Amino acid sequence: MNNLINKKINSSLRSSIFLFPLTLFIYLFLSDFGNFGNLFFLTKKLFYEITFGLFLISIGYLMRYYRWRIIINSFGFYPSANTESKLWLASYAFTATPGKIGELVRCFFLKKVFNVPLNYSFIAIIIERLFDLIAVLIYLFCFLLNNEKTLILPTGKSLIFGIIIFMLLIFLLRFKYYRKLINYVDNIKFNFLNKFFKFRDLRRLNNFNNILKINILLKITFLSIISWGLEGISFLLLLNKLNFDISFLESTFIHTTAGLIGALTMLPGGLGSTEAITVYILKFQSIPIDYGIPITSIIRLMTLWYISFLGIISLFFIQKEVLKDAQ
Repeated sequence: MNNLINKKINSSLRSSIFLFPLTLFIYLFLSDFGNFGNLFFLTKKLFYEITFGLFLISIGYLMRYYRWRIIINSFGFYPSANTESKLWLASYAFTATPGKIGELVRCFFLKKVFNVPLNYSFIAIIIERLFDLIAVLIYLFCFLLNNEKTLILPTGKSLIFGIIIFMLLIFLLRFKYYRKLINYVDNIKFNFLNKFFKFRDLRRLNNFNNILKINILLKITFLSIISWGLEGISFLLLLNKLNFDISFLESTFIHTTAGLIGALTMLPGGLGSTEAITVYILKFQSIPIDYGIPITSIIRLMTLWYISFLGIISLFFIQKEVLKDAQ
């Protein structure tokens, strides 16, 4: 299995390295659209905002790592943070993969170095992604609530309608379809690293209930919201420097929602789709395309490609120092 995983790692890594210059070329080409859209010009103009934004984004990833430690510790595993943090960061070398599924290589790292069973690390990453989704949906809900007067359907009525539908579904599931749904979900199979897991098996992991404790859930939710919010602030700094009147909630909504939709397309890193959606929403916020394209390119370089670059560096070092020693 090790040879198979190593081949997949090297293949994914080569793809990421190939994608970066290609993506940068496209960013540069598209950013020349308009009279004031040159990417190099804007990068120079926004140098301090980009620098501070990268600092905030880095803090956000430190919070994500802390969140990861809470999850993995809840399952009863306490790997050395000095080594495990490098493995965690190295998994982000594969962020530019469809739906970020390349980050699942973290499971292989933890199994090889710390003998953490694959099913535990797999469900831990699923929980990570779930709370990322929850954070994005919270920002989406807050945005809708804050802008209810400008929406076609008032948020208040939509919320009441949604609650009624939700309660009706719960009623139907509880009394008629509950057991069928649970049985169906329990029998869903995951094929990971040539091993099959059923959701039933994942739910029955030792210490699984620890992750459901209120204090743990609140911590993970808080860290998820703040870490995504820091990326929203970074986006906001770029837009405000160019004198665009946009709020924190709007910038965070645009960034997180576009990222979510991009991930759902299952394109590598959401490339193309995330950028297009961001530019499209910015246009409706009265931000011209000749600004929207280079600003979107910059924030994507600051988020997706920044963490991918750090992940590749970390991967290079752990392959030489950590993974070889674990063989």
